This record gives sequence, structure tokens and C-alpha cells, in this order.
Amino acid sequence: MTKALPGGRCGKILILGYGNPGRGDDGLGPALAERIESLDLAGVTVDAAYQLNIEDAAAVADHDQVILIDAAVKGSEPFSVRRVTPAADITFTSHLVSAESILAISQDVFGRVPECWLIGIRGYEFDLYEVLSERAERNLAAAFSFITRKIEEWKGNIMSNAEEKTILIIDDDPDIRSSMRIVLESSGFSVGEAATGEEGLKITQRIKPDAVIVDLMMETVDAGSKFSQELKSSGYEGPVYLLSSAGDSVRFNLDARELGLAGIFQKPVDHKMLITTLKTKLGN
Repeated sequence: MTKALPGGRCGKILILGYGNPGRGDDGLGPALAERIESLDLAGVTVDAAYQLNIEDAAAVADHDQVILIDAAVKGSEPFSVRRVTPAADITFTSHLVSAESILAISQDVFGRVPECWLIGIRGYEFDLYEVLSERAERNLAAAFSFITRKIEEWKGNIMSNAEEKTILIIDDDPDIRSSMRIVLESSGFSVGEAATGEEGLKITQRIKPDAVIVDLMMETVDAGSKFSQELKSSGYEGPVYLLSSAGDSVRFNLDARELGLAGIFQKPVDHKMLITTLKTKLGN
């Protein structure tokens, strides 16, 4: 499935998804790699494997930016992201090797350490069948949006720092804040976080965000809508968006304009819609 594309060393990107497609959600890595390959992106090499092997160090060393994609049995939803650095000691069992060891081999053998990120897409069902679970499919879609925007960033198509806007996320769920931060920062936004409405008011005064996104239900039911009113009363003039997991019924029970809201995002958040909405509203 490898697609080696022409070009020099500068700007070469490698996307490597690994896992076993025959074990349900363990095939998330190869499935996402296949979806990215279908985009036929210039300067991007896409590959898939059952597991990382020591031989992958050669491919890693031949690129400037690398994204490794694997399924995660537990952890953040819809996916986690971490920067990979070379391991102090190279360890492996048979041919199985960690991402950190792959970078260490690249450094030791080829003298190169590309920028490398590991995406862990949350999976749920790992039985012997070749179909992803419905929840895993949604997480894959979110990771796909993130990676394509990361590729755009590397290619210089994301807004410059001079145009950077700040978004404040207020939600008592750290996983929600983390996933939204990942998506927003990958699209060129600066991000602030708060876990409560009280903390959100203080941070708003300190960082003066261009937009605020607040959860409807935090410390108490309807805390988000009450917070939005307090925020407007404090003199904040930027757009405020509500996060809701209550389904479409929230649209009938809340008057967004009366509360001073710019809009309502339903959970799980459609990250593509989130970015498009914010860039349109903020003039980016």
C-alpha cells in the first residue's frame, strides 16, 4: 500500500498506520492510512502494517515529518496525540519495536530524527472480525480531520501566527478539553482551558479570548447558559458557543440569541464544523 512520491528530502511526510484489520478496532491504524492515501496528497507517503518493525526506521529517516497511527484500548476519546522522541535504549521483541525505538534507530543508523507524532485512536471492540465498531468509526473520522489539518499546517496552509485567534474552552471533562485543544491548535488557534464557570470568568479577563466555548452542564444543570449570561454582563463582547450532549431538544429549550449565544455545538463535536464555524465567525 506504500505510495512513494517524488521530491527532495525537504517537506517529505510519512503517514504510517499499523494494527490488525482482522481484530475489529485494532484495524483503526491501517483504515485511517487507507483513507488518507485516497486523498493522493503530493509529498505524502502512506503505508500500513500489522505492527512497527525495525525496518521502518529507514522509511522514518527518509522523511521530515512522521505521523504514526495505532488503535488505543483505553485513554482519551476520540484520540490522543503525543510527540515521540528517541528512546534512550533500543528495545524490541522479535521484530516488534516501539515508536521511540524506531526514532532511536533512525538517529543512530541514519543520523536523522524527523518530527514524529503518535496518534492513538480509541477503540472498543477487538474480537476476530474485520469491521470497526460504530464508536471507533466516529473516532477515526475525528482523527482523519486532525491529521489532514496537520498536513496542511506542515505545508504552510494554516493561518500564520499574526492571524492567530484565541479560543477559551470551558468544560469539566478534561478529555473533551484535550481533544478540542488538539483540533483547534492544529488549525492555528491558541487555546485556553477552564474546568468551571468561575475559573472561566477569571481566565477570560486574563487572556481576553476571541471566542468562548462552554459546556451546558458542568457544576450544575444549565451551568453553561447561566455562565454565558454572566460573561456578557461582565462586558465580554466576543462570540460564545454552547456545548450540549442533550441532543436536538436543547435547540427548543434554549433561545440562543436571547442568551447572547453565537451558536450551539452538539456532542460529540463535529470538528470540521467547529473549525469552519470559528474561522468564518472570526474572519480567518
